[in-house]
Amino acid sequence: MIKALLRIAVAVLLGFATLPLLFPPVGAQKISDRSKQIGMKLKCMCGSCSMTAGGCSHPGGEFSGPCQAWALPALQQIDTLLAQGKTEQQVMDSLVAQYGPTVYAEPPKSGFSMVAWMMPTFYLVVGAVVVIFVISRWVKKNEPETVSSSAPAKSLPPELLERARKLAARETED
Repeated sequence: MIKALLRIAVAVLLGFATLPLLFPPVGAQKISDRSKQIGMKLKCMCGSCSMTAGGCSHPGGEFSGPCQAWALPALQQIDTLLAQGKTEQQVMDSLVAQYGPTVYAEPPKSGFSMVAWMMPTFYLVVGAVVVIFVISRWVKKNEPETVSSSAPAKSLPPELLERARKLAARETED
């Protein structure tokens, strides 16, 4: 009897413990998936994190989610603009006009921002050329010079050459 009551009490406590997982926190507001996708292209401008607005999981405040300082209001603004029938590009243009081009999570692929996209490739190509140049210099520097054995050495006088032949013949006679 006591075991049955204990099991029921544990089941009720576990049920109450899982209750908060079933319902969103009181301060949480519904943000559409489309506005979160657009928010993934925007940098959270709160100044305390380096996440995107759509992926901001700033802890604290009423709940853990988009930070109250910038990401949540920006996502709500995106929701409002989408509800007005604006396209994704119009929403992005509105936010860029409001906060400047630093709101982009990655630089746009146009104008001067192309430098940011092209520099890694440029550095990779220049680095590969430098490595190839250095390795080819090392290989040329370490190549042994081959002396042809069929051609006689021109720097030796004939007397020394004859003397060396006689010495070699004498030592090989034994």
